[in-house]
Amino acid sequence: MKDSMHAAAPGPLNDEVHHGASDALAGKPRCAPADWFLQSLISLINHRPHLRLDVVLHVGGMAVSGTMVAGTAYFERFARAFPDALDLVDQAQRQTAHDSIAMHAARYGLRNADDSVDPPDYVHLIDAQVIPPVSEGTVDAPVGVPLWRGRVHAVDGFQLRCRSAAPDSGRGNDP
Repeated sequence: MKDSMHAAAPGPLNDEVHHGASDALAGKPRCAPADWFLQSLISLINHRPHLRLDVVLHVGGMAVSGTMVAGTAYFERFARAFPDALDLVDQAQRQTAHDSIAMHAARYGLRNADDSVDPPDYVHLIDAQVIPPVSEGTVDAPVGVPLWRGRVHAVDGFQLRCRSAAPDSGRGNDP
């Protein structure tokens, strides 16, 4: 059993975080820390908005498959779709609805380049498919969602999604 007083800090070589007694005394449930590797991938994309990464996220028993994008790209796309979702016809109202969402994109442009100080809390996907868990032998069809946003702490695991269905030939079995 590890001594929590001498536990190493979380990081690339140590995935464990030992929560202090203050959490238990405050009645807060202990939860697993966010995946530092997933946060680093999100930071990479947030700081290089031209990058896209196809992933499958495992969240609470379901899978969410889509393309990870920067927070700026997510909010810009959400802002374009928002007036239609509200079924607005009046151009001034459409512009107001658009602007009320588009302003959130600026938050990602202002983020500190060193996300180790303030790591990302959310992951943003576009062109996503939500794949519900199998229940009692039935498999529900995936649900397509144009935009998906979730808390990094809620992600149980993730994997890369390959764009091509062809097997990876010629590389052998090396990782």
